[in-house]
Amino acid sequence: MTTKQFYLLCLIGITIIGGTIMMLLWRQIKLKSSENRGMLFISLAMFSWTLVGIYKLSDPPMPPLINAINDRILSAFSNLFLLASLPYFPNVFEGLKERFTVFRKPDQWLNAVFIFFAIVTVVFTLIDRNVTSDGGKKVIIAIDSVISTTTITLISIALHRSLSRFWNDNLLSKFLGLIFVLLISTQIVLPLIAIFPEALKPFYMFALVMLLLTMVFFNFASVAYFGMVNMEMIEIANIESEKEKTVHYLPSSITVGFDNAAREYFISIDFHSLDTQNQNDKKNIQVSSTKLLQPFANWVLFCLAKKQEVKLAHPDLSTTKFRMVEFWNKEAEVKLTQDIIFNNDRGLFDLKIEAENIAIENIPFIRSKFIVREAIIKHEDCFNDLADLNTNEKASSKLAKQEHLVDAVFNAK
Repeated sequence: MTTKQFYLLCLIGITIIGGTIMMLLWRQIKLKSSENRGMLFISLAMFSWTLVGIYKLSDPPMPPLINAINDRILSAFSNLFLLASLPYFPNVFEGLKERFTVFRKPDQWLNAVFIFFAIVTVVFTLIDRNVTSDGGKKVIIAIDSVISTTTITLISIALHRSLSRFWNDNLLSKFLGLIFVLLISTQIVLPLIAIFPEALKPFYMFALVMLLLTMVFFNFASVAYFGMVNMEMIEIANIESEKEKTVHYLPSSITVGFDNAAREYFISIDFHSLDTQNQNDKKNIQVSSTKLLQPFANWVLFCLAKKQEVKLAHPDLSTTKFRMVEFWNKEAEVKLTQDIIFNNDRGLFDLKIEAENIAIENIPFIRSKFIVREAIIKHEDCFNDLADLNTNEKASSKLAKQEHLVDAVFNAK
């Protein structure tokens, strides 16, 4: 067995095992979290690497550079699936979601990624057919290297930040960061070796070994993160179930908004005691954040819906409610459970707090934020009964209809 064959067998084994484990985890939690789609795409990326390994191991009778071009076209699929997974990491790349509309909607992002890689594949094929010089084909390898490096960098950042939610140890965080940096570096070194084999051939074996080792850790980090997401959801559900029996306070009013002086988004809830002997015992708890996160936007959504007497339903609503309660419970002295804060009317949900006890401060500023507007538009079907919402809208553009929807929702009674 040659060194190349051994490397390819290791690559096939590492990727097919990692992809299979993530596929099984996806089946386990697919009904519980929207993050499962990110896991599915990473699993498909692993299987794409497996196909690359099988293709190379079969060693079809083609010139070396032509083989390299086909290898790059196949590797484009792994980059495609990795990029497609990015929007499904919660509270990561919030800046991109704020600036780019396409990144805020995973389905739109997925379409854009598929179109981009379709164009890349066509360009690679045209160059392969029409450029006979080695230089032209090496350009393809260089372009693919840039795409792969960017893709691996983004997915590494997403995994590192997501794992930091669970692993707070500074040494462990630095170790994972080092592993991801080494993985990224292999996406630069190996293409350079393919372009300049005479000068860089001594580094070839070291780069291959480094790629295999970092791929193992990448698989471990991916499986660990999604596994902990699953365990977290189970644990939170159990804690909520237990707290239902021991809750001493119920929410009576809520205020959400933006504090101009502190430059913070906040949720403030007034609680009253359940103890009949201490009915005057009240608490005001506030949770704030300098960043506009998705859970806060969903708190605003539910407050607006309650003031409009609208109940919400959506395939991802279970995840939405889970993240809202998680966002509150991380910092608040008085914890919430979903049963305490939400009404459930046969799958239609709203806040238990009465509409007259709900306030939204700094509405013009909150209304201007894309993430809040997107939360409303995502649930637009729930607001169809608002007065005049669909009047004279048939001839309007989609953007105009969405603006009309946001105006109607913010026009609380």
